[in-house]
Parts: sequence; structure tokens; C-alpha cells
Amino acid sequence: MEIKILKIMKNIAIIMLACIAITSCQNATTEPASAPGYLIAGGERVNAYDGDPANLALVDAYIDAHNARDLEAIASMNIDSTEMLGSFKIVNSVGDLVEGVETHKNTLAAWFDAENPQWNTYFAYSMKVDGQPGEWVITGHKLTRTIDGEETSSYDILDIYIENGKIGGFWVYSRKEK
Repeated sequence: MEIKILKIMKNIAIIMLACIAITSCQNATTEPASAPGYLIAGGERVNAYDGDPANLALVDAYIDAHNARDLEAIASMNIDSTEMLGSFKIVNSVGDLVEGVETHKNTLAAWFDAENPQWNTYFAYSMKVDGQPGEWVITGHKLTRTIDGEETSSYDILDIYIENGKIGGFWVYSRKEK
């Protein structure tokens, strides 16, 4: 009887090992992960993925330099030209184009004196778009300014283009605080 039980246990063990061997040797097929975002460019949908987190540190330092009124630090984080955008450029919230690092520096100096702007960032996200040489940071902040002695605030979103570790340009979208 003991021998019969041992044979049964041996057969069960062999079957279990065979099952483990068979299932462990199967190739697992995985679907490629779908992109977490996209951009419509030239009428075509282009995938967007998480970008380099180092871009967030650059943007934080850039905003800090603005709050400190450090024009030289700001200029040092800008790039003169990029493969994608050409010269450094900004499209502000009313659609005006500021082109060139030196023009940006002069525009900021006048704005700092006139309105004393202060930025308070509340989100930032870095992304990489397929087929583009650089990466993007989308960031939001509350902008507080003093106009004619009265404090006013807006909520701004910036699309910041980064190439070779420097800021190549950005677009500003704004909504006044109610």
C-alpha cells in the first residue's frame, strides 16, 4: 500500500513539474504600451510620452530667476536658436511675438519695472513628442502683478520648448483671476 501511495505521489509530482515547465517556457506576448498623450501636427496625430524630469528642474530654475529679477540667469537658460523653432521666441498671452534672447531680456526688464510680476507654479509636466528634436514642459502658475498701484492676478499655462538643455521658446495662455 505504501509503495502504491508513493507511486501516486511520484506521478503527481511529475505531472506538476511538467505543468510548471510547460507554462514557464511559453513566450508571453505583450502589446506595446499606448502613448499617454498626442499632438496633432500637420493634420497627423503624433504620439507624446513622458519627457526627461531634468526639464522640470530647468523650468523651476527659470521661474525662480524671473521672481529674483535675474536677467543674466534667465538669458543663460535661453538658447539662441533651435532646430525646431529657429530663433528663440515667445508668443505672449495676447499673441505678441518676442523674438531673440536679447529682445526677451529687454522686454522683461521693462515689464519687471512696470508691473513687478511674481510667479507661483502649481504644476509642471515634461513630455517628448515623436519626431521632434526637443522636449516640452507644460506648466501652470498664478501670476500676480501690480498695475497702476492695484494688484491683479491671472492663471497662466505655458508650453515651453526645450532643446539641448535650454529653453528655445514658449507660448503663454492666460485667464484672469475672478
